[in-house]
Amino acid sequence: MVNLLALLLSTTVVAAPAKKPTPAPTPTPTPAVASVPRKTVTLTQKQVAELVLQQGPKTKEVNLKYQTYKIDVVRTLQVYDWQLNAETGFEYDKMVALLNNGTTETSSKYERYRTTLGLSKQLATTGTTLGVDVSRLSQNISPDASITNPPPSNQTLDIATLNLTQPLLANSFGLASRANVTAAEKRYEAQEIMRANELEEVVLSAIRQYWNTYVSQENFKETVAARDRYKTLVDAVRRKTNLGYSTPGDLPQIQAEFEGREQLVKAASTEYLKNMEDLVTLLGLEAGTEVVFNVPKDIPDVPKLTPKDPQTLRNIRSLKLSIEAADENLTYWKSSSYPFLDFVGKLTTTGRDEDSEGSFSEMTSGNRPGYYVGLRFNYHFGSDSQNEEIINAKLQKDLAETQLGRTLSETQDRESQKERAAQAAYAVALSAERQRGYRDRAAKELTKTYNQGRTDISILITALNNFFSSEVVYQRAIGEYHISLNEWAAVRDELIADARAVDVEVK
Repeated sequence: MVNLLALLLSTTVVAAPAKKPTPAPTPTPTPAVASVPRKTVTLTQKQVAELVLQQGPKTKEVNLKYQTYKIDVVRTLQVYDWQLNAETGFEYDKMVALLNNGTTETSSKYERYRTTLGLSKQLATTGTTLGVDVSRLSQNISPDASITNPPPSNQTLDIATLNLTQPLLANSFGLASRANVTAAEKRYEAQEIMRANELEEVVLSAIRQYWNTYVSQENFKETVAARDRYKTLVDAVRRKTNLGYSTPGDLPQIQAEFEGREQLVKAASTEYLKNMEDLVTLLGLEAGTEVVFNVPKDIPDVPKLTPKDPQTLRNIRSLKLSIEAADENLTYWKSSSYPFLDFVGKLTTTGRDEDSEGSFSEMTSGNRPGYYVGLRFNYHFGSDSQNEEIINAKLQKDLAETQLGRTLSETQDRESQKERAAQAAYAVALSAERQRGYRDRAAKELTKTYNQGRTDISILITALNNFFSSEVVYQRAIGEYHISLNEWAAVRDELIADARAVDVEVK
């Protein structure tokens, strides 16, 4: 099977132009910039495709846009980060309390230093949340003199707790957690696949602009050549008129045609310079650069290609991943719709002493443990939001499946359509080449018979105009043929490979 990409990017088609009486000049820049030498770069179609992928601003935009999509995966995984909590502070207490009968008010002062440290993490695979909390309370007492048996003036209390929470209904053993992470990853993978398709569109736009600029350049050259031919003809008719050999009205007719060609030259020059500037900007070249078109002189045949399996195309693979992501999202909402019933377990050890070392040693010895196991229930109701979320997730999945079915049919149709378009453009290009030859021969023969006085000048003018139009039609047909070949390649995912969808470095 012919490699369409290699054929498209290694060959650029333009047939040999008809012989012209005078060489056609290129557009002249405006006087303001005429003295500044313009940088030129010679490019083939293949080099244009490579250049726009390397440095084109649209390529950078696409790559940067798709890099922003990664944040959704990161945000999904954020809830599974390690969470560290720390707090420390000083408390002064000389507050009064309610008195019992027979109790006298004291004026003891308490100075307390509190420090807590916690570390926890939720496991996406099981939904389990594990945590460790350590706290220390250091207390200094200045007891009232009336207290006969005061407590120790300095005490330290250390507490360490191991916490475990395991969901049993909603997010049962991490079912929703795993589905949510998988859905986010598949959505991002589907988006990454489509990045290559967007880059392919960027390459296509560059190739279209390349050929449009080339056609406008050739159109400009043809209008200049036509103007020069008419100027030569004006001079010849003027000499015949001065000698009394011309028919009345011949000179004004040819002079009017000459003025029309002057107008076309101005319009063609403006169009060409606009296309050149657009091409330079699209390729990320330095402003003012002029592209020289390196194009061969032959028209390649339409390649014979085996129909592409739609299942291997990027847009189909992306839609399949979107369906898988939607299915995981449905699993997430189904699991999340249940009431929250969690198993809760705590293991605590404490230590107390007049100094911190003794308190810490007693806590780590495990001589004063505490245990707690239980169930925690939580459920919100009233808005029926859980059911609506499930319905919405089902709709999203049905939508993705419907899009896949439609896209499969459209993809097969588009490939056959692009193939027919390439074949038609090829036939048009060959026909335009033959037409140009016929128009050229007719113009030359009528010019000769007019000089012999056997042809009316209006017939000659019509023949010359037809010839000039056939030149423009021919160049445009060549450009359209190449554009159609590249569009065919893009439909088959052969214009660029997935590997070309590389990241742009962010500084």
